[in-house]
Formats: sequence, structure tokens, C-alpha cells
Amino acid sequence: MAKQRGPAGSFRTSGDWESWIDQKIREAQERGDFDDLAGKGKPLDLTPNPYARDQELAFKVLKDAGYAPEWIELDKAIRGKADRARATLLRHWEWRETRLHELAAQAASDSWSQAERARILERWQQAVSAFCLEIDAINKEIAELNLRVPSSRFQRSKLDALREVERIAEAPSDVI
Repeated sequence: MAKQRGPAGSFRTSGDWESWIDQKIREAQERGDFDDLAGKGKPLDLTPNPYARDQELAFKVLKDAGYAPEWIELDKAIRGKADRARATLLRHWEWRETRLHELAAQAASDSWSQAERARILERWQQAVSAFCLEIDAINKEIAELNLRVPSSRFQRSKLDALREVERIAEAPSDVI
């Protein structure tokens, strides 16, 4: 058996180290240090990651600890920002449509109604402009993401702000 220096400079054999490790594990079990571990009582997930290649162990450790590679976290953040921007624009669209229908129901063509209609359309244009600025910022993050992904198959396409606006304006509200 190989000899190594142990605590306080004494020599230990590999068998001594093994029994010392077993002792430390047993003490931790007795204290209950393993009682509240995540996944306790559940089967281990041994499904291989086909995209990890030579980094599979590193990705598994990160995944088991609740983390993901930086580019995956960035992708999640980008998708969240895009979803929030779309939701904000949708709220503005619904407000616009509601207000215009209310004005149409009044069947008034006085100067106040015309001014109100112009104000509604101006607020919609402001919302579209703000949305386009948000999409520009998101597209910059997408460009950064596309430089970080390990393979081109994980790259994201940039968003087309005007196409997004058209999609919201053309679709029935229950489809969006």
C-alpha cells in the first residue's frame, strides 16, 4: 500500500484514508447532513446529453446544481425579454383597439373625437417606436449569443420588429 502524509504529518496508507473517508461520511449521515439533498428518493437521471460531446460531465454537474452554460442562460434571458416586449406591445394594441371601438360606438365626428382618435394613434406609434428600440437591443444580444454558442445549430435568428408588429395587429387577440 502507498503511504501518504496525513493530518499532523503522520503517514497513512491508502486503506487508512479510505476508512477515514468512510468515517467522515458516516458522521455526516448521523448528523443528518444528507437528509435534505435535492432529488432524495428519486432515480438518477443518467440520460446522456447528445450535444455535450467531450464536456458532458461538466454540463451534467452544472445541470445537477441548477446551472446552465452561460450561452443557455443568455438565450433564456433573450427569450424572456422578447416575450415581455411582445406582451407590452400587445397591451398597447388591445388598448388602441378598445379605445377606437369606443369612439366608433359614439358615432361622434366632433373635434374632440377626432383629437382623441389622433391621440390614440399617436400613442400607438410611440408604443411601436419603443418596441422597435427594444427589439434592436434584443438583436444586439442575439448577435452576442450567436458568437458564444458552441455550434451554429444553436444560433438564433434576429427578430424583425415590423413583422412582430404586423403579427400582433393581424392576429385575433385569442391567438396571440
